[in-house]
Formats: sequence, C-alpha cells, structure tokens
Amino acid sequence: MLEHQLPQATKSPIALDSGTSLFWTISFVSAALAVFALKIYLAYSTQGAPDISAWKDFLSNIQQCGVCVYQTGGVMQEPQGARVTPFNHPPFVIHFLRMIGTLSSLLGLSFAFTLRALTSVFDLGSAVLVYQLLRRSGLFNPAAFLIYLFAPATIFISGFHGQTDTVMIFFVLLAAFLIDRPGFAGMAFGCALSIKVVPIIYAVAFIFYLRPKERLWFVVAAIGTAIVLAVPFIAQEPLVILREVLGYGSFPGRWGWTRALFELIGPSRTFWIVSRIGAYVLIAYLWYLSIKMNRKSVLLVVQLGLISFMFLAFTPSWGTNYMSWLDPFAATLGAVPALVYYSTSGILLGSVYFETFRSGRLVGIAWLGVLFVTWMFLRQTLRFPNARTRRVR
Repeated sequence: MLEHQLPQATKSPIALDSGTSLFWTISFVSAALAVFALKIYLAYSTQGAPDISAWKDFLSNIQQCGVCVYQTGGVMQEPQGARVTPFNHPPFVIHFLRMIGTLSSLLGLSFAFTLRALTSVFDLGSAVLVYQLLRRSGLFNPAAFLIYLFAPATIFISGFHGQTDTVMIFFVLLAAFLIDRPGFAGMAFGCALSIKVVPIIYAVAFIFYLRPKERLWFVVAAIGTAIVLAVPFIAQEPLVILREVLGYGSFPGRWGWTRALFELIGPSRTFWIVSRIGAYVLIAYLWYLSIKMNRKSVLLVVQLGLISFMFLAFTPSWGTNYMSWLDPFAATLGAVPALVYYSTSGILLGSVYFETFRSGRLVGIAWLGVLFVTWMFLRQTLRFPNARTRRVR
C-alpha cells in the first residue's frame, strides 16, 4: 500500500551522481529563495487584487461583531466600483484574519503585506512537501521540480492576489505526506477543510487509499480537527455558516464548457440550473474516479493530481486563484506537461493582473493546457497504467 514500497527499479527515474545532485540541490534552494524574495517584493510594492479590500472589510466586521460577518459580508473595491461580497469561508478563517490583523499591528506592517507574506511562507513548505512526495513516489524529475518552483500561478496568487488557496494546498500536501499515519493525515486534512471547503473533492481518494481499519482514524481526525478549529463560531450560527460555506458558487460562464453554454443561451435560468447541476455531477464523478483509481492501486500523489486537473478542466465556475491548486501536481508527469500548464496559466494570469484583460483567447488557451495535462494524467493512470504510477500493497 505504501508509496515508498515501489520496486527499486522505479524508485529514482533519473539517477544522479553526487556532483549532479549537489548542482540540483543548489539550484532548488536558489530558485526557492529567489521566488520567495519575488513574492515578498510583490507583496510590499503592490496593492494586490480587489480581494485584499474585501479581506480588510471582513476583518473590520469581525472585530465589531465576530460571526456576524457571515451576514454582513465585506465590501470589495473593484475598478468598476464597490460591491458587497459574501463571507463564504469556513469559521477558522475568522481566527486566521484576526491573527493576520494582530501580526500586522505588532510588526507595524500593512494587512495586505502581512497576508501575502504569510501565504508565501506556506509556499516554501509546499515546495519541501512536493519534493518529498515525488522522491518517495519514485516520480521525481529534477528538471520538472525546478520548473515547478517557478510556477507563475503560485507566485501571482500568494505574492500579488492575496488569497488563501495556497495555504489550503499546503495542508492537502501535508495530509498526503503523512498518509502512513492516518490520524495525523486526518488532522492535516481537517486543517485544509478549515481554510476552504474545496478539499472535499479529495476526501474519497484519501479515505479509500487507506486500509479499512485506518479509514476511521482519518475521518474522525479530519472532522474533529475541522470542528475544533471552527469553535466557537460553529456553535453560534451553525445554519448560517453551513448555508454560506456549502452554498458557495463562483462565477460560471467564464471558463470551459459553461463559457460555451453562456454564449449559446446567455444568463438564463436554464444556464444557472445546468451550471449548478454540473458542479454536483463533477464532484460525484471525482469521488467515483477516486474509488476506481484506488482499485488500480494508483499512487496517492498521482490521484490528487488527476482530481485537481479534472476538476479545473470541467468545473462550471472559475476564478484566477483556482489555478494555484494545480501547480504542485503538474510536475508529477515530467517537464513537458509541467511546462505546458505553467506557461499557459502564467500568460493568462499575467494578462489578468497586469494588463487590460480583454481577449478571451487566453482563457481558452489556458483551458486547453489544463485539458492536455488532464489527458496525460488519464493516459498514465487509467488507460495505459505503468509501474511508476502504481503503489505496492
């Protein structure tokens, strides 16, 4: 069952002598530190995306009345004007925002900088976890990993945008790294669920990866951690919180198949119903796919990669911050798929954040890049499986 029990012949796809290994190690450390410095520079020298203004207003409302933020939402200042955006994050994020506010006050730094600097620190942890997971799985490719360290989506989301997606992914990776200890893995997964509800798409993959006796430990630890981190707010307004968090829906019609549907029928009631049903069908299929991959003994890190890419390939809704979910897993398949995804996502996000975003072609190109890597995952895990993508029970 364990990922590190792969046959010796597949443990290291690219053999490295000591001199070469030292070269790559220096390259990895230098790249990670350079990218971290770039994120800190972006956090210090830019105002970030409009989300920053919403986070600030969320915190202001939290400081006044705590859990009422689920009812008040926050004001987001956008170029076209201000609008109220709902607070649809798990309750722990209230604690998280208070911590950011306290840190920024104590250190004399702006809230915007502190938030983005902290998420950038989590990215360093994610890099270490990706390195360990790929090495343990026998999928490590030094060129692909080096390319991952420069992944544009993570740089933009953590260093500029100002969102918690990369923190969530850190805990998903930590759960995968700790999977040999189901209780600790469950705690890490509970932390991921406490940042965003999105990791629910990975839940079945984690559960069915484990032996039947271990699954209970994982589930209890995950649920228990999520509940503890939600205290006291989950006890104060449980129904309001569940409605806002589980009822979250992003913006359909900008990406993938819903964009084509929007062009065809417009923002009609049928469009919204089909988009919502599509989201539920996609989640159900990902859970079915997770069971199927575990029956084929697919490596956990490969499962998470396929689930991530398939979700973004066929999700009805889309946001720029979603692109960072895929960064750690693109390197799983090697340098070419990684380059395809990082280049297409990077060009799209660079255009969105730093230029006037008018052409929909870049969205289509980025979507095609996601589809290509999704196809590569499917090809190597289900249609043409090989020893490198399987674990030994």
